[in-house]
Amino acid sequence: MAYFEIKRIKGREYKYLRQSVRLPDGRVIHKNAKYMGPVEPCFKTVKERKDSSWIFVREISEKEKKQLEKGSSSQDVFTRERARIIVCSSGHLTCLQIAKKIGCDVRKVRRAIKSFNEKGISCLIKRKAKGAKVKFDKEVQDKILSHFSLNPLEFGHCYTVWTLPRFRKHLMEQEVVDSISIETLRQMIMKRGAKLKKSKLWQYSPDKEFAKKNKQLSGQ
Repeated sequence: MAYFEIKRIKGREYKYLRQSVRLPDGRVIHKNAKYMGPVEPCFKTVKERKDSSWIFVREISEKEKKQLEKGSSSQDVFTRERARIIVCSSGHLTCLQIAKKIGCDVRKVRRAIKSFNEKGISCLIKRKAKGAKVKFDKEVQDKILSHFSLNPLEFGHCYTVWTLPRFRKHLMEQEVVDSISIETLRQMIMKRGAKLKKSKLWQYSPDKEFAKKNKQLSGQ
């Protein structure tokens, strides 16, 4: 025989399907046949999602209407499409209906409506994308090139010509820059018309007394 039984665990009630089983010796035992879940289910509250398919443009002024009419026949695709979207939305068409009518993506319709509600008629003009921020301005570049134009010996180095790895290390040690890649350094030097000199190992030595000894050997 099967029946339901409610058990209280840590203050909450849970329902079980219990079953009575008779053993060969005549005794009857009861065991859980199935767990039926809590008596009062506790569901997670889901935040209500706003349906953006029903957004519409705000009230349009007479001046804006004239500008939208002009924009609807513009040669610029971006301006023409946005103006038509706004006009359609003012006629209480949904985003989906506008997308089907104009032949564009629903997300583009939503963006156009939101942009008009926030910026007004200026949203019809496509703004140029911002370029990458210049990391090294002209002042920093001039300072880098001024270091490059000098002999490494003037900074106390034991070599006479710059290589890119050496020059990069020098700039960071002198706190001219915090960090710079070798390729950026190469492009910067080439752009300014400077050139890297080929090092000749027989012309110098890592010995800090090389210049002095060289003069003595040459009889100077």
